[in-house]
Amino acid sequence: MRKPIKSILSSIVLMCVFFSAVFPTSAADNGAPIAVGLNPGTVGCPPGTNSPALSSQYKNGVVEALTTTQDIWGQQVLAKPEGPTYDNVKDYLSPIMYAIAPAAGGGFLTDTGVYYIPFGQPQQPTTPGNVALTVADGSQIISNKVGNLSSRIFVGADGKEQFGSCLTNLSTPELYKGYLPILELNYKDHQGITYHQESLATAIPGTDTIASYVEITADHSMKKSGQSAIRIQVCGNCDLHQEGNKLMDDQGQTYLYFSPGATFSNSDLVYDLGLEKNGKTSVYFIRPVSPVANAPAITADKKGQKQASENSSTYWNNRLSEGSLLKVPESKIMDAQRNLLIQDLLMTWRYSLGNAYEAFYQPESSSTMDTIGRYGFTNVYKQALQDLLPKSKGIDRRNWEIGEKLSHAADYYRLTGDPSLIKENLTAYESYAADLAAQHASDPNHLLAQQQYSSDVKGKVYGLHQIGTALYGLQSISSVWEQMGENQLSDTYKAVADDLRTWFDKAVQDSSITLADGSLFTPVMLLDKEEPYLDIPSTLLGSYWNLVVQYGYSAHVYEPESPEAIATLQYLYNYGSRILGLLKVRDGAINSVYAVEQAKFLADNDQSDQLVLSLYNQLAHGMTRNTFITGEAANIGPLASKWPLQFGACEIGAPCTPPSFENGWASDEYYRGMYLSPNSANNGLFLRLLRLMLINEVTNNKGEPQSLQLAFSTPRDWLDEGKKIEVQNSPTSFGPISYTITSNIKHNKVNVDLDVPDRTPIGSLQLRLRVPDGKQLTGVNVNGRPFSQFDSATDTIDLTGLTGKLDIRADYR
Repeated sequence: MRKPIKSILSSIVLMCVFFSAVFPTSAADNGAPIAVGLNPGTVGCPPGTNSPALSSQYKNGVVEALTTTQDIWGQQVLAKPEGPTYDNVKDYLSPIMYAIAPAAGGGFLTDTGVYYIPFGQPQQPTTPGNVALTVADGSQIISNKVGNLSSRIFVGADGKEQFGSCLTNLSTPELYKGYLPILELNYKDHQGITYHQESLATAIPGTDTIASYVEITADHSMKKSGQSAIRIQVCGNCDLHQEGNKLMDDQGQTYLYFSPGATFSNSDLVYDLGLEKNGKTSVYFIRPVSPVANAPAITADKKGQKQASENSSTYWNNRLSEGSLLKVPESKIMDAQRNLLIQDLLMTWRYSLGNAYEAFYQPESSSTMDTIGRYGFTNVYKQALQDLLPKSKGIDRRNWEIGEKLSHAADYYRLTGDPSLIKENLTAYESYAADLAAQHASDPNHLLAQQQYSSDVKGKVYGLHQIGTALYGLQSISSVWEQMGENQLSDTYKAVADDLRTWFDKAVQDSSITLADGSLFTPVMLLDKEEPYLDIPSTLLGSYWNLVVQYGYSAHVYEPESPEAIATLQYLYNYGSRILGLLKVRDGAINSVYAVEQAKFLADNDQSDQLVLSLYNQLAHGMTRNTFITGEAANIGPLASKWPLQFGACEIGAPCTPPSFENGWASDEYYRGMYLSPNSANNGLFLRLLRLMLINEVTNNKGEPQSLQLAFSTPRDWLDEGKKIEVQNSPTSFGPISYTITSNIKHNKVNVDLDVPDRTPIGSLQLRLRVPDGKQLTGVNVNGRPFSQFDSATDTIDLTGLTGKLDIRADYR
């Protein structure tokens, strides 16, 4: 018999238990993380510092947004004449700064609580190699994983003030040229001396050894007297000695290269800065991620720092050139696109880097690599799918995984025309299909075997997300097998999939509930009498529903723009699924790692403005400002309401009820936090949103491409006067596509050059030109001839049936 909902509720891993995993601390590093219960932003500030704090108006607004089932903030933004823009969403929430870890491990990933940025240069498509986890406030560099070898940076009169520890005196961390993995910082110590730090990681010349290159410049030109120091604590618990400009252990391994002028004692390298000199003093050090035996002779100086910066920039610009970036007329969007691609090319299928989430999770990992493939990195996509193929979380969670493996193998084939992945792994893919067929044949409800709901919800269910994804995968691979000439496999499993589809659709119909307002609730737990959530994120099961149900939608449980799909959107909008266009979850937070699947559903149902809303709010509030780091979840309400153990509202091991949104705020609370950052899947949301705005491939429930929608959801100011949108050789299931849109809207014209792909016939080809409000489409010319297939109400031109190169002119009044 199946477990009832009440039993599933009791099996949910509560937050207090979920955050009880322990982070190991390496014997090589004895630096303790910040104590649980502290607000890290106040730890390093001198007495009397006027730290930023949240106003009562801000807190009241957040509480109202969290306790209202509709996205009231999103509605406010959408009501503006210009629609969503970065500037009109960025002030709704304070920035993210803290990186939250399981409470039993100290509560934070780093000494100061500030997030780190992974820097590296992978030499293989899906292997990151050594990575320098560089804390964004300039305080610390960690080797590969939290708890490993760590170096710390201190400044101040006695060299005891950890760099960046007073966030009030720290500039917003930035990346070189806006996107390259080179950290740029300014920090003012307690004496008022300003320091500039540049930090990056690249290979030591002539080797594959990855090392951090750091430059710190102290500006003491405004001080008349006194003393200051820059101190590098090379490691917490290691025995080193100096040989020339290197610090080494007794085994001859080099831990650090450094510039002249320092004294060394007890693993501390100290530069004493005499303020009477009045001016700027720069120091340099080079820190291999892993200590190096037989290290080459190199010099830590300005020339070497500059060369390292150039080498890192060249490496990553070359990697980006291997793909197909989307060019839009907004620099912040371009910077985010480039940097998130850099991050995900470093992490690839790993959920994170440097912490307990450096692991695979089949749905999230596959979705991220799917997105990477659509940006032209198809070699990485293929290798990642190969890496993921044998990986599983266990027999009770395999159906969702099987669906992901089958659907993405089929997707890779359609995207590239390359059959090698499927041919080389045909036995594995056939075994997955056979497994699903056997489950279907033996299941009493003609579905698939009940599986564990998710990682954190232990009860077994007929999961909409699991069966829907598995069915979509089985139908997709059967269709591709037919294309590849594997007719016996195709015939066998198409029949299985068709029968499973019949019973699945029946289970969905029997389980779904239409509410009084006409909206449609589709349960995750099919045939289980799951009731609609009238405030989706207010309960644990409702919160998890909001995460995983998106996979059922993206697997075509409802056909695009069907009455069921429209009624489903109404339920999502009216009952608390979204806040500022992002997925809203329990305890006052957002968690958008599965929002990619919702974004596909929105795009297929022509929710253009909602996609734009999601894009700008993910940029402003789902990631860190200017450095684009995301975590699995981020708080919107009080830190202690989301993470009561880490912020001292509960004790580890005791019953834990998070404080209410109204009462959970700390008096000095300002910055927000994110859980176990960085996060490749959450990076993928922004990238997929941007792609969907410019290229949306609508498929049927077999994954077969049906229509191609171009520029359907662009922000309207992207087609303001003189602006241009460019897509060059971007992969699609119909073949690579290129187009350029150039606005001359001041003179009532927009020009488009389009190369229509021809590898696979396009059932429907449509182009939308979302120009600024106040202009109406009145006429279209294609290749110099009048063209009548357009809809001025939606700014959409229907190009179905046209091929080759198209020169399109749209006229307005």
